Amino acid sequence: MSSGLLLADRLRLPLAWCAVLACAQTLPLPLSFVRPVVAWWLSLAATVAYGLTAAALAGQDTAGLPWPWTGSALLVHLAVTFVAAWQLALRVAVTQWVLSVVTGLALQRWATPPDAGHNLPLYAAASAIGLVLVTAVRSNVRARRQLRRQETLTAYERARRAVLEERARIARELHDVVAHHMSVVAVQAEAAPYRVPDPPKELSESFAGIRENALAALTEMRHLLGTLRSDEQDTDSRYVPQPGLDSIGELLENVRSAGLRVDSEVRGAPRELPKRVELSAFRIIQEALSNVLRHSPGSEVEVVLAYGPSEIEVLVSNGPPAGPVTPRPGSGHGQLGMRERVSMLGGTFRAAHREDGGYEVRATLPLRSGESEGE
Repeated sequence: MSSGLLLADRLRLPLAWCAVLACAQTLPLPLSFVRPVVAWWLSLAATVAYGLTAAALAGQDTAGLPWPWTGSALLVHLAVTFVAAWQLALRVAVTQWVLSVVTGLALQRWATPPDAGHNLPLYAAASAIGLVLVTAVRSNVRARRQLRRQETLTAYERARRAVLEERARIARELHDVVAHHMSVVAVQAEAAPYRVPDPPKELSESFAGIRENALAALTEMRHLLGTLRSDEQDTDSRYVPQPGLDSIGELLENVRSAGLRVDSEVRGAPRELPKRVELSAFRIIQEALSNVLRHSPGSEVEVVLAYGPSEIEVLVSNGPPAGPVTPRPGSGHGQLGMRERVSMLGGTFRAAHREDGGYEVRATLPLRSGESEGE
């Protein structure tokens, strides 16, 4: 506003024109924080307009008139130059400084009011020093930011390496403990029939089933160990070649050979499911049947797979045990594992006793819209 009053007082211009010119000189400052290039060009245009206006009114009182900027316009143009230098590349800031100085020299050569007070040298010196300081501070800030980013990446890599090392340790422990014992079981089951002369057919078949189950467990264990040792994050590869619902028949035959009476039913139209859903459904049925073998041997079991439009429901229900149950040691984490599998898929899980003394496990697994059925 002081620029407008100065123009109106010294150059005898209409107050409205002076107000427009003063606004054009000061508005670039707030604009520079969001549009630095546009603000700089607007400030330069206001500088030219003020210089040409002052030169056109050479007959007025221009002695000592600040030129080619008024005091406030000079500060605004400096501020806009510094803000642009902070946000833009260094070559852009240098180009703006050169254009400002060249524009001032051109006005000084061809449109200088008599006895005007030249402040172009002040702008040239102050802006040059300011640009050097702004560039130095910006470089320091960016270096610190890059250092923090690098430290963050280093910490992430260190944590990731620690996770991989822990997974490798777990894999080694699993191999040394579980895989060893399963191999011993498979070998003993294969050799057992030869230790008895003319063993009954049922005994040989039972030992053959034990061996097949042990070898199947070893195969799955190897796949699990490979997953633990790898940092592969591909969604499909984590589940291949894990079992799916096409292996349900084999699973049911195994538990039938262990003494359970199992009936199975499929409701709805079977179709290909996302691999994580199919694997979870298989593991829930597998764990539920294992629980029946431990806690309700000899009982009647019903396994139901119900395909819905956007979900699949798994039901494993068993009656009371056929005889007394011997308590067996165990961690008791099977039901927790089933619940966690369902929770990760956003489904619902329910496990409860039946009125007849049996038990029922029911899980609903949604087919997420973000996954195609062919995944």
